[in-house]
Amino acid sequence: MQVFLEKTVSSQLDPRWLAPRPDGFPRIGTMLLQANLISPSQLQTVLEGQNPEDPEDLTGTLLIEQGVIGAGELLTFLHQKLLEEQQAYRDNPPPAPAIQFRGVEKHLDGRKVLDGVDLAIPAKRITAIIGVSGGGKSVTLKHIIGLMAPDKGDILIGDQNITGMDAKRLNLIRRRFGMLFQGGALFDSMNVFDNVAFPLRENARLPEDEVARRVHTSLREVNLATMGHKFPDELSGGMLKRAALARALVVRPEFILLDEPTAGLDPIIENAIHHLICDTYMRTRYTMVFISHAVPEIFNWCHHVVALHQGKVLASGPALEIRRSNDPVLKQFINGELTGPIKVI
Repeated sequence: MQVFLEKTVSSQLDPRWLAPRPDGFPRIGTMLLQANLISPSQLQTVLEGQNPEDPEDLTGTLLIEQGVIGAGELLTFLHQKLLEEQQAYRDNPPPAPAIQFRGVEKHLDGRKVLDGVDLAIPAKRITAIIGVSGGGKSVTLKHIIGLMAPDKGDILIGDQNITGMDAKRLNLIRRRFGMLFQGGALFDSMNVFDNVAFPLRENARLPEDEVARRVHTSLREVNLATMGHKFPDELSGGMLKRAALARALVVRPEFILLDEPTAGLDPIIENAIHHLICDTYMRTRYTMVFISHAVPEIFNWCHHVVALHQGKVLASGPALEIRRSNDPVLKQFINGELTGPIKVI
């Protein structure tokens, strides 16, 4: 790859862009060059003024804005790259998990919602949590970010055990997360700009011009650049999800949690949100965890799958493996069959 780029990219291009990102993943411009979808001169033009150390790769956004590549063409290309990554992940999953549950139990209203859950979320990959309603998915997500504490067991973020952690230290951990709640959870009294700016103004203590710059960047990344003045009740369901994602991204987190990001959306908008999640991942390479009922489609949009059933981990592993599982409960759920061990009628 290095030889390829040295031969094709002008010597005026910042040499830092010839190498992979600091996290080891290829840059979007590199992938597009290798696929012959853009020329070296077009890449050089869009990279002017960019900082190679920026945690988000804006190359694709700029290429679209300058008319070099269409939005649909780029999103389709990035999804194909994600599918290729699924194969590599199945064959060689990363060894160190970003998040771990060890024997986690949780009771709510006298019912055991989590029953000895052991799971590992891979770092810098997309993990989908699936399962029937009431299986413990949302409760699991709330435990990851510390909104709920387990009755028993340990939860590790990296090498830090957050179980029993005091409020001050737990708040510092939470700042490493961006969260997209199921309904978006935007403030009705604030316009989109102020909703996205809210976590920065509350926690980051940045000057207002830097807040504005980062908010505008986040809105641009989710195709809401001209919607900052709108209020939530003026947005469609898909726009609300995108605004909520912009708010999750604006803090530049290590982790993004998404609770049912496609719930209540029509198939076309659902597909658009899946492409947006893929685009976000390819730009940022954050560790992403999301709950979804979009089965079996969801297997095309993640590296790793955790299947929960009756408060236990039914299966966990590469998406390509879980999809082919012969477990009768998992097969019934994936295929949407009425008959089987899951009683629905």
